[in-house]
Formats: sequence, C-alpha cells, structure tokens
Amino acid sequence: MYHENLDTARSAVSCAMHARRSLSGDFVFLSQDDSVAFAAEACIDVLRSANALLGHDSYRWTHLRADDNDCARAPVCSPGQTLVLVGGTERPWQPDRAMLGALRGCIRNAARVCVVGSAVFVPLAAGVLGAKRLSVHPNFRPGVGELARSLDMADSATCHQNAFSSAISPAAAMRMMVELVGCRDGEFTRAALSRYLGLSDPEPEPGSGEHWRYRRMAQGDDVISDALQIMLDHLEDTLTVGQIADILDVSPRKLERGFRDLLRQTPLKVYRDLRLDRAHSLLSQTSMPLGELAMACGFSNVTLMKKWFVQKYRETPDETRRHAFAGHAA
Repeated sequence: MYHENLDTARSAVSCAMHARRSLSGDFVFLSQDDSVAFAAEACIDVLRSANALLGHDSYRWTHLRADDNDCARAPVCSPGQTLVLVGGTERPWQPDRAMLGALRGCIRNAARVCVVGSAVFVPLAAGVLGAKRLSVHPNFRPGVGELARSLDMADSATCHQNAFSSAISPAAAMRMMVELVGCRDGEFTRAALSRYLGLSDPEPEPGSGEHWRYRRMAQGDDVISDALQIMLDHLEDTLTVGQIADILDVSPRKLERGFRDLLRQTPLKVYRDLRLDRAHSLLSQTSMPLGELAMACGFSNVTLMKKWFVQKYRETPDETRRHAFAGHAA
C-alpha cells in the first residue's frame, strides 16, 4: 500500500494537513450503472459497520448512478467529500461529454478520489488524474498503459497515493474502504473492522462491541486492557473493583484512576455497559427468558436490568426482542 497522504503522523506539516483534509468521512458513491451498484452498497456497508463499531456516525454517504440524468446536469461532489467512482471489470467506463464535464469538476473539488475497476478511465479521460501510481485490473492494463505511459501500475489489489485511492475490482473495493477507515481511525479500528466484516480471520474471542470500544480507548494500556478482559470473563459473577484490582496486583485507587483517565468512566459503569451489551445480544439472538437472561448478565433481578437497559438503549428489553424477531414494523 502507498499511504503517502494518509499517514497523519508524518512529520511534514503540509503533508499532514493535506492528509487530514483528504481523509473525509463524507462519501459520495457514483456507480457506473446498475450492474455495479452492489459494489457501492458493499462499500457503504463497510462505513455502516465502522459507525457501529465506533459507536457514533463518523461516516456519511450518498449513492448515485452515472446513468441518472441528474448527475450529468450538476456536480455530485463538493469540497470536503470523498468521491468514489465504482466501475466493473468487464468494460472500460467511458462517460459521454456531458457527464465527463460534470465529473471533471467533481474530481477537482473532492477531498479524495477513489476509483474502482473500470472507473480508472474516468480521471484519465478527464485529464485530472491526481496520482502517478494506481492499482489497475489486468483487463484494463493495456488500455491504461496506452493512455498514461508514465503511470506506474501497482502490483497490489489496492493503492493509496496523494489524495487518490484505487482498487482493481468491486471485491477489492471493500478492502480499500477498510484501509481508508483505518488511516482515519487507527490500525486497531482497521483490524477490528476487517475481522467484523469477515475480510480476515476472527479472533478466538472477539468480545463485544462495548468491549472493543473500551479497549480502543485504553490505547494499549496493559492494566486497563486486562481489567476489561476480566470483566468480560466474569459477567455472570460480577466482581468488585477491589477483587479486580487484586487479580491485577494493583491498588483499587490506581485502577479507578486509570479508568477515569483513559475511559472517562468508572470501573462500575464500564462493567455495567459490558453486561448490558451482553443482554442486548442475548435478547436479539435468543429466546432466553428474561429472568435467566438477567442472571446470565450479572443482574440480581429483571427490574434492575430493565432500569439500566432503558437508560442505555432508550427501549425496554421486550421491545428489543420484538424488533429483533419481528422487525420494527411490529
């Protein structure tokens, strides 16, 4: 991979500022036609999954089709947005003159441009290619080589250079998107998102969404990370802060201070969030009676679980189960 403008830790201030600008969380997907619209939706699913893991809407998106007449009349991408042109692997994307004119302005405006498959021909035809190195599908290498003789074609499925990203095919587009998320939100997030989407092998014990978020906030701190794992391993038989501190051979005060400084929560609040996350998962995936479910998640009774559940999720356990098994229309 070539992350020349994606590495926000680079020492050069100008490059770092450009990198932050190019890593926009607002995406505009433009599909060549209906036959590749699925690829754009798969990329959108990467962003939707990233939002779910992060716990907030860090990423936004719009999906348009190039054969929609509205796209040819007005630009589809504004400054501060990432433009993703999604093509296939069978035939080059050759926009007509009206569409090419609109896309030329969009490519120039975009904070970052991404091309997938045959979309590599669009910036070449528009004369606004912003990179010297691209990932190009084997089907298109002769044509691309003829149009841009000085272009260096990467031997990888994805490539990132300057404010330009490329993927050789719709399948590789998901990997490209995961890499962009990772460059914006960190390697820890990239690895977790890749496992979550099934793009890499899952860990033996992946943990819950809340567990992942708190581990991310712990920034690799051994004590806090170990404490989180102990909590996850003892959801049924809830331990006290003192017992967790004893297992870790640290003082309760040090443990509480670490949670406050890194997680901005007390150990008890974090423990409760992990238990509620488990309860939400069991409600959505099983028919376990509420009494048994509450005990399996470390709550002494159903009433107490309902109180904290409603406060966190803004709906009752019964509503969560009904939505899971019958949909929100129920």
